Amino acid sequence: MSDLFSTSWYRVADAVPRLRTQARVFRHVYRGEVWHLVQDLGSGKFLRLNPAAYHVVALIDGVRPLEEIWQHACEALGEEAPSQDDVIHLLGQLHQANVLVSNRLPDIEELEERRERNWKQRLKQYIANPMALRFPLIDPDRFLTRLMPLFPRWALPWMLLVWLALVGMGLFLTLRHWGDITADITRLIFTPEYVLMLLIVFPLLKAIHEIGHGIAIKLFGGQCHEMGMMLLVLMPIPYVDASHATAFLNKYQRILVGGAGMMIELAIASVALWLWTMAEPGLMRVFLHEVVLVAGVSTLLFNINPLLRLDGYYMLSDWLEIPNLGQKSNRYFGHVLKKYVLRAKKHLNPPETEHGEAPWLFSYSVLSFLYRMFIVTVIVLFVAQQLFFIGMLLAAWAIYMMLVLPLGKSLKAAWFDPALAEKRGRLVSASTGFVLVMAYLILLVPLPAATAVEGVTWMSERSQLRAPASCFGLQVLANPGPVMRGQPLVVCEDELLDMALAELQAKRDEHLADLARADRQDRVLAMNIREELAYTEASIADLQRRLANLEVLSPHAGRFVLASRRDFVGRFWQRGDIMGYVVDPERFTLMVVVPQRDANRVREDLRKVSLQAADTPGRLHSARLVREVPAATDELPSMALSLQGGGRIGVNPQPDSEGMPRALQQLFVLELTLDDPEPISAFLGQRVHVRFAHSPEPLGRQIYRVVRDVFAERFLI
Repeated sequence: MSDLFSTSWYRVADAVPRLRTQARVFRHVYRGEVWHLVQDLGSGKFLRLNPAAYHVVALIDGVRPLEEIWQHACEALGEEAPSQDDVIHLLGQLHQANVLVSNRLPDIEELEERRERNWKQRLKQYIANPMALRFPLIDPDRFLTRLMPLFPRWALPWMLLVWLALVGMGLFLTLRHWGDITADITRLIFTPEYVLMLLIVFPLLKAIHEIGHGIAIKLFGGQCHEMGMMLLVLMPIPYVDASHATAFLNKYQRILVGGAGMMIELAIASVALWLWTMAEPGLMRVFLHEVVLVAGVSTLLFNINPLLRLDGYYMLSDWLEIPNLGQKSNRYFGHVLKKYVLRAKKHLNPPETEHGEAPWLFSYSVLSFLYRMFIVTVIVLFVAQQLFFIGMLLAAWAIYMMLVLPLGKSLKAAWFDPALAEKRGRLVSASTGFVLVMAYLILLVPLPAATAVEGVTWMSERSQLRAPASCFGLQVLANPGPVMRGQPLVVCEDELLDMALAELQAKRDEHLADLARADRQDRVLAMNIREELAYTEASIADLQRRLANLEVLSPHAGRFVLASRRDFVGRFWQRGDIMGYVVDPERFTLMVVVPQRDANRVREDLRKVSLQAADTPGRLHSARLVREVPAATDELPSMALSLQGGGRIGVNPQPDSEGMPRALQQLFVLELTLDDPEPISAFLGQRVHVRFAHSPEPLGRQIYRVVRDVFAERFLI
């Protein structure tokens, strides 16, 4: 019975506690087990109570002293009764939640200390997560109350049907216009119009998103007393405090609150997509396209993802009926390490889990950690590209706060954990072994290494079949495949030329008749007619030559590839349009640009070259290096490699004196050729992704190389 009593009990035994008037108690059922929530309506904070703790709280009435409450609990609960230390701990939690008072005078110093502690805790949260800072601004409850007449409870099923219809329409339009929606998206998002619209659309959509959460809370009788601004990776984003939804008894109501913002965004995206299909080119079309992209991408990639502490996380937690899923999964993962890795047996208190929770907890702990590391890495790299110094600070801070500090705290807690008192040697050996294994994997185990760049097809102008004049496609004379030099390939027609030729021929006949009469009557007139006749005949010869050129011949032997075989006949071709190609493997190459920092490695350590076309990912083709330009240059072989053309290279807005595009960085141009000439036609007019394989090397060395190159590029060292 020694664990049942506490040496500090005498200090609180005669206290008469009671709950504050702003305290509310709610009954919840999680996986068939009854729990209770105590909420402070003033701050919105919640405290979850198991049946034993709730039995004690239910006896707190401002009349019974604590000793009597505990005795009553022991008699009613028997072996399940809490110990005196458990009751003291429970009172401390109720006190911290600001829902408990007693018959004793308040300690002013203790209240001031609590206020200072809360302030320090909030500051600590800011410091621990500098990429997501929250600043409360207003109380939106009154504004949301005024909106409620627009959303009556009786109309909720009808609103859900309307939402399903809108989202269904949006899905249909997305599938139908997917190519148009995503066409040149990598180029468009860097244009000034899209950047400007992003600064307008993103905060506006997120404000509507958060208001959606607030409306859903009010629909089910809750309150929403905090709305503010959050700096997420230096981007201002509105937010609301939806913690009051935790009190809802129905888990589907809580899930609906979590998904309300996403539902509104998807509905807006569907309407914007419908309007976008009918809008004329201009800023309004750009605005609608931006709405579709922001609402769709942010919802599907971030908000609904349960591995991030966003809407999807709370929806999954409510659906699984596992409150505090993240914290509970981390505790369970620590228990698994103690039990199965360190083999602890004594004083091992496993976390309370219901049937079927263990796989969810273990999987979520591992996956959420890995995904957070991935997201932090992506964010740091993005910020570093824009603000290098701040990005490096964020990287160092993220490594310390998300790896070093938690690991240090875990090791300290494990060292003083009573369950591991006899296993400290195993703890040291396991920790040392883990560090050595990770060091071995990172520093010594070779991994595949490669340099990924982009290139474009390159061929002589003679390989391109261009429309000799503005004409309509009439007939394809040769099948795609091998052709000989001078072989007719396609024929176009221009009715205007035919009509002009007939008119000139009639005019020539008229001139000949006039000339025959003038030779007998007027020599001066005959001389003038001869000049007009000569001009007419020259015009006829020119038209005949132009009509003959409408039959396009193969400029050399090779493989005939038609650019648009299906709609060639009847299609109008502007003069100079590319109608097809005659590909000669000897005249066909691939031009690849390599950043200056990677050029030496490509030259000195090249094992294999492979590539794939941008529109056929997954189909690899082998190639070999033919030639390289010995000096660095900022000239781009093609605008298809630039950001504006869908590539990766930034272009200087000021072209050179000849109007040629210039890259923002120095590049080395390499010439490749395919080992197998058969798939050459698959690359015509396309951007290709090229992979230069190098000798395998450890991951640590690869990371060091990347960091070194970034520093060298930024600081010219």
